[in-house]
Amino acid sequence: MSKSKKRKKPKKGTKRARGVLDLPKAVEKRMAEGRAERESVPLDAHGEWAPPDDRPDPVGILEAQDATRVPELVPIRHGRMIVSPFTFYRGSAAIMASDLSSTPATGLRVQCCGDAHLSNFGVFAAPDRQLVFDLNDFDETLPAPFEWDVKRLVASLVVAARGNGHRRKEQRAAVRAAAAAYRTAMATAAEMRFLDVWYKRFDADEVLGELSANADKAQIKAAEKTIRKAEKRTSLGSLSKFAERVDGGYRIKQQPPVIVRPPETLTEEFERIIQQGLTDYARSLAPDRRVVLDHYHYEDFARKVVGVGSVGTEAMMLLLMGDRDDDPLFLQIKEATTSVLAPHAGASEYDHQGERVVHGQRLVQGASDAFLGWFTGTGGKGREFYVRQLRDKKGSAAVEVMTPSGLATYGGLCAATLARAHARTGDAAKISGYLGDDDTFDHALERFAVAYADQNDADYAAFTQAADEQRIEVERGI
Repeated sequence: MSKSKKRKKPKKGTKRARGVLDLPKAVEKRMAEGRAERESVPLDAHGEWAPPDDRPDPVGILEAQDATRVPELVPIRHGRMIVSPFTFYRGSAAIMASDLSSTPATGLRVQCCGDAHLSNFGVFAAPDRQLVFDLNDFDETLPAPFEWDVKRLVASLVVAARGNGHRRKEQRAAVRAAAAAYRTAMATAAEMRFLDVWYKRFDADEVLGELSANADKAQIKAAEKTIRKAEKRTSLGSLSKFAERVDGGYRIKQQPPVIVRPPETLTEEFERIIQQGLTDYARSLAPDRRVVLDHYHYEDFARKVVGVGSVGTEAMMLLLMGDRDDDPLFLQIKEATTSVLAPHAGASEYDHQGERVVHGQRLVQGASDAFLGWFTGTGGKGREFYVRQLRDKKGSAAVEVMTPSGLATYGGLCAATLARAHARTGDAAKISGYLGDDDTFDHALERFAVAYADQNDADYAAFTQAADEQRIEVERGI
């Protein structure tokens, strides 16, 4: 392993030079401590990836997760993962968490997302109703080394780029751009007052403005389309999509096997469990949020299959209604299980996994769903859940159709967003000092991302072979 390059002295008169000269001594001290971390883990070490001899069977890791999931939904999970190497990557956070634990790790910990791939970023409505761009999936959130999130992000860039037919040169360039965006965004955060870091968020209008100045017309048009679509994804818009009038009220429409209601013989029992869950969930909300919730009454619920990696965990959609027929509130109830990072980074400080997810999300996001909360189910298995709004102007980019330049631009935006998120709970000065201001880290991540995308291809091949040999059951097209 080679030592990282020495920091270049900034040119006099540049913005960076003024920032360094003006930094408080306490910040300079922490940056120096970050640079010292390279003695234990040189920047070049992050470029290393080779599967260890005792690497666990990747399919076995997924099977261990399947054992705790709803049996009839597991084949659907496999069917969604088997579509492509990228969909497999989306569902294999547990595999990569195990792999990352065998790589050189810094002591620079943050509240990690735990699954920071490209498709887990997107737009949604902040409590002030403005659209923001941020991380939007926190099932695996946990304190861990900052680079674990960054590596998962950049590897997803290469996996996605390969699926899109991008050339090897373009794949590598996208990773370097994302790594540089993370590094420079962290350097900016290190120079900011902490309150400014804490309140920083990426409004959708701001993102569009930056794209208009730097992106091509196709990228701008795609971003505008995503935002227009997200604006229509509201509880009111969902009422006609997901529900119908029945006997003077509303009932959620079944769309088997994605949206299903329990058998009539079990409906009363399920509704009792749901309504008790609602009562317990309300206690997890701040008083002002409980006042809002109190204006809505329970109407109906159904099981709803969501995502790729989440399929098989219990998930439900809940319809609440206000005093008017045009005042619905759709909530999503998702089962929370132990983070895939926990065996490698340590257990959460929260015993309740739903509470872990909610507090992790609030720590990482610049603005979070006003209805985030948690409860424990009163059913026989005592499952732990978290709650959020189902469709509150949520939207995501179509990664699978991006051009090379579009993917590189989007990867840079996601990386800068990740750096802002990490700066909220980690020490931005130490991380920035560790990363330095040259491109050593960028090139290391380039090597890692390519090597790990190769690993993902091999794991995907093993997964498809397991399906061909009927080791795992697959239900495609759902």
